[in-house]
Amino acid sequence: MKQVHVIQMLMAVVIVLALGSCSSDVLSEVENQNGKQTVKMEFVGKVIGFDQQGSSKAKVQARATSSSWKDGDKIYITFYNGSTLIPGEATYSSASGWSVSYDGNLATGSNLKCEARYFVNATFSSSSLVSLNSNSEIYEDMNATYAYSNGSLTVTATLSPKTGRIRFTGKSGEKIYTTGISVYTTFSPAINKFSTSNAMITSTVASNGSTPYIYGYFTDNDRSLGLVGSDYAFTRTCTSSMLNVGESGYMAIPSESSHNNWRSGLYVKASGVEFKMIPVAGYSGGFFLMAETETTEALYKSVKGTASTSQLPIDEISYSVITSFIEKLNNETKLNFSLPSADQWKYAANGGNKSQNYTYAGSNTPGDVAWYSANCSSKQKVKTKAPNELGIYDMSGNVGEFVSTMYSSEYPYIYGGAYCSQSQYVTNTSSVNTYSGYGSAGYHIYNSYVSGVGFRLMLTFK
Repeated sequence: MKQVHVIQMLMAVVIVLALGSCSSDVLSEVENQNGKQTVKMEFVGKVIGFDQQGSSKAKVQARATSSSWKDGDKIYITFYNGSTLIPGEATYSSASGWSVSYDGNLATGSNLKCEARYFVNATFSSSSLVSLNSNSEIYEDMNATYAYSNGSLTVTATLSPKTGRIRFTGKSGEKIYTTGISVYTTFSPAINKFSTSNAMITSTVASNGSTPYIYGYFTDNDRSLGLVGSDYAFTRTCTSSMLNVGESGYMAIPSESSHNNWRSGLYVKASGVEFKMIPVAGYSGGFFLMAETETTEALYKSVKGTASTSQLPIDEISYSVITSFIEKLNNETKLNFSLPSADQWKYAANGGNKSQNYTYAGSNTPGDVAWYSANCSSKQKVKTKAPNELGIYDMSGNVGEFVSTMYSSEYPYIYGGAYCSQSQYVTNTSSVNTYSGYGSAGYHIYNSYVSGVGFRLMLTFK
């Protein structure tokens, strides 16, 4: 019995020694319940804030991101093990420093490749997704390095801005909508990829007289920037020195009385075709923008996939096909185009809050502003007659225009008259509810489309 007891004691010692021999590995690296590895990390590096790269522009105001870390701060690290990517999430604690959880096996050695990213004002962050918005700051080092051996990990990175940033100055409480700037919307650590959006950005001027910074880059090579407010719309082409990576800038919100370098109206480009939207203020149902011209063949065909430069208005088109076109346009531009209602159409045709109460859209003489039965026998290029008080063309004549207001479940109203209409049918309030008997020549229905009827785009903001 004594011999058995001794053997049991010796086995217990062996087990204790075996466990003890593993304890140093347990302290340096442990496996989480979800299968990820966690290890202490030494971080060697810093965060370079905006405008710390030596910009000398007087108007630029530097605001460096603090490099003193706080509890809960995170750095997302993508480790490379050969061609294999290992996503990691490093978290800082004032008590214990940095620790990083990662999914996979790190390579052993020094000066190994990794990428590091740090986010400020992210709307949500987890090991699988970081959600961002136009006010989120992104700092990264695509050429960071790591050294790993025996459970000891060191990451070396200089984190610098991924984007430029811009803000707008104006009256406190003023809301503006910005087009032309793309922003990052998500980062997925598992696949090491960002997603982006070029949708319109909404900002409000704070009590300090400026909007929050927008962090992003120009959507296209034209560097076209659009601003829409409560009763105005402006567009400008920005210089190559604006919105550069790591730099800050600001712009004063333009006004009717002071808009140097800004063009009046919102210019939108779709499938390579640029068109202009005119602000229509003072409408009881809210501010909106109306297209400067009837939708041209160039715009319609290009968005539908067939290149065109024709400045004739599109017609011979059904109402259902129009709604399909607008949906495609909205998907491309990330804007909220639609057909105007009958009331919106009439308000804009009559000159909006600049109305002179003309009989026709911009004049009491139809020939000044309209292509109609007295001066043509077919549709004409847009913008070849005078505009109305708002700068909108062809709301009288040329082609009739569908609106969203329906006469019945099947038929929408048509406004404005056409090249085949007599003068009484091209006034600011002229409308019909059928496809025939409209003017001396009338409209003609061919299968599913209508000759002499097109449409005009309207833009609203949500």
